Amino acid sequence: MRRILSLWLPTFATDRVRRGLVPPLAADTPLLTRMADKGRLTVAAVNAAARAKRLVPGMGLADARALEPQVHVVDADPDGDRAALERLADWARRYTPWTAVDPSDPPGFGPKGIGGGPGLLLDITGCAHLQGGEHQLLLDLEGRLAKAGFEGRAAIADTIGAAWALARFGALLVAPPGGAVEALADLPLPALRLGPDLVASLRRVGLRRVGELMRQGTGGKSRAALAARYGAQVSLRLDQALGWVEEPLSPRRPPARHTARLTVVDPISTPEGLAQAVRHLLGRVAASLTAAGEGARSLELEAWRIDAGHDAPPQVLGVGASRPNRDPAHLWRLLEPRMDKLEPGPGFEVMAVSVTHAAPFDGGQAVLAGDGLGELAGPPLGGGLSGGNPVLADPPVAELVDRLGARLGQGRVLRLLPRQSWIPERAVRAVPAEAQDNAPQSTSPMAAPPAPAAPFLGNGAWPADRPRPIRLLPRPEAVEVVAPIPDDPPLLFRWRDQTYRVGRAEGPERLMPEWWEGGERRPDPNPEPRDYYRVEDGEGRRFWLYRLGLYHAGGPPPRWFLHGFFG
Repeated sequence: MRRILSLWLPTFATDRVRRGLVPPLAADTPLLTRMADKGRLTVAAVNAAARAKRLVPGMGLADARALEPQVHVVDADPDGDRAALERLADWARRYTPWTAVDPSDPPGFGPKGIGGGPGLLLDITGCAHLQGGEHQLLLDLEGRLAKAGFEGRAAIADTIGAAWALARFGALLVAPPGGAVEALADLPLPALRLGPDLVASLRRVGLRRVGELMRQGTGGKSRAALAARYGAQVSLRLDQALGWVEEPLSPRRPPARHTARLTVVDPISTPEGLAQAVRHLLGRVAASLTAAGEGARSLELEAWRIDAGHDAPPQVLGVGASRPNRDPAHLWRLLEPRMDKLEPGPGFEVMAVSVTHAAPFDGGQAVLAGDGLGELAGPPLGGGLSGGNPVLADPPVAELVDRLGARLGQGRVLRLLPRQSWIPERAVRAVPAEAQDNAPQSTSPMAAPPAPAAPFLGNGAWPADRPRPIRLLPRPEAVEVVAPIPDDPPLLFRWRDQTYRVGRAEGPERLMPEWWEGGERRPDPNPEPRDYYRVEDGEGRRFWLYRLGLYHAGGPPPRWFLHGFFG
């Protein structure tokens, strides 16, 4: 059975103002907020003391001052009120992940603002037992708001309409399951969220209570007559309140499909207690993932402090996995290095773990020996866990990537992939370790030659007729060279204040500049050709040098660079 909690905040705007005034305003002092409306100043919101003086939203400010000269007036801040209400909805997630700002509360709802004021809606289905039951949840919610200086009234029922009505007009605060008809029967018509003009029209024909409208609207002919005379709104609101027509509740933040919550009587503040609580939650989440055949790609830990105010969001830790994972021990290893970022203070009273991104989990062969049952023995069948990423196909390597990413950030753990380029420093690209090999890369409008992969990448080798160095410099470094012209290899070169005499040399191998990138023609920053030489000095050290440019009579001489090392 669905259970909805409606929280009504009749003086939310003025309560916000009163909490921020210095010196503080006495609770029995009339207070209102004003706003401009069609060229005149009107009352936007009033507190209880002002309402007792017959001040209501919508009346002119001059009329309000005439009724109560001592009223305290402050400019309205609707944007600030909305932002504060959204923060309150986030705070209410301590009770349930399904919270929303009530969309059916325009200012001055009902005659003379009766029932007006903002509110929240909470779907507490399956959550109330964590607070000791629905009555205890109501007491806890209203008590916390009262300590923060906010007047609030909450009620629970099977439907949004019934809970809304009881919170604003009912004496009963918790309607039993299936008891909406009895709970609503004696309430006035505005409890059905009907506008003032519609309520006035119904009263003119003698309908004043919801029960009277129920008796008129249960028969087919009577219902048709109501719809024909007063429109479909009357039947719709009645059906929504009674649960005959479904009314959706869209949460402010989409709740995770896999989540686990823990509410404790004694707040948790010690590292050992936090670790035990988080591991317990991870175990429950892992069981939910297993039942759904999924694994977690990212998850969040949320923790609410016992002393946190209504506008204090929960403390959040987020981690990601390079492939779907549902091993509680591994997920804990990802969270553990970040646990010191939590500030428990006097302690956390509510904690939750939610999987923010889940993906299908394709298991591999399980180990049958020892106590490793359930652990992957090797790459998954069909590559389901890693897609086109051979690095993540090895579970130990994937777990290492996850742990490094948890400490350093997922975007800082990189691996190298080949790229379509013959220029050595452009032949590889650094990508996040979790990226797939088939990710898009720049292509040429013409058929560019396939780029070979450097041997240190572990996923291919240069063609045998074009040996490449084991190690490249981050960028080519200029060297001074003595070499016969025009195309002979160097006889000696000087690099980093040290001279190397060349004993043997091979080359040249010419690489022409590229003019393609991203499908558009563009000039290469170094448009001259490169002539590469493999040289060896007298001590057996082998270098990869290249000459940039050609010899031209009367032109500038070519420049030489050291690019890498063999062995």
